[in-house]
Amino acid sequence: MSTRKEGLHWLFKKKCGFNEMPGLPAFDSYSKALLICANGDNELTQVERDWVVGQASAFGAPDQVVEELKTYQADEDIDAVISRDTAANACRRYLVYDAIEACSADGEYSSAERETVTKMAAKLGIDAEIVKQIEEIYNQEALLREKRLALLFPTGTPL
Repeated sequence: MSTRKEGLHWLFKKKCGFNEMPGLPAFDSYSKALLICANGDNELTQVERDWVVGQASAFGAPDQVVEELKTYQADEDIDAVISRDTAANACRRYLVYDAIEACSADGEYSSAERETVTKMAAKLGIDAEIVKQIEEIYNQEALLREKRLALLFPTGTPL
């Protein structure tokens, strides 16, 4: 296994608990569904798109997927797209988590974005109470990240 693949395997294990790397179809379906969710209000911002492209790239998505995401219209049916791959389909709740993170990339998770994510989640068969729980986890982790960084870098990050 190459050093890069070892690092990506470690990353997937740490973030998602995965024991193996997803393949091209999973990256394609999941990343496109994530853009569709962020575009649920027909207002996919460049910051949101950049976040999804960056995440896909950081997690080792094939170059062809990353390049397609840069111009993908994100107007397909979210359920149909996520259902194209078994592994991606099993990650519907994680998709909601990542959608919250993508929508928060500009520093704010607005009520309109919350409504959009909840609407997209409903299309995926995830009820609003589960979305609230996912939002709570996201918010707790964001606060803990800020606290960790403030403690570890009391004068600001070096880079």
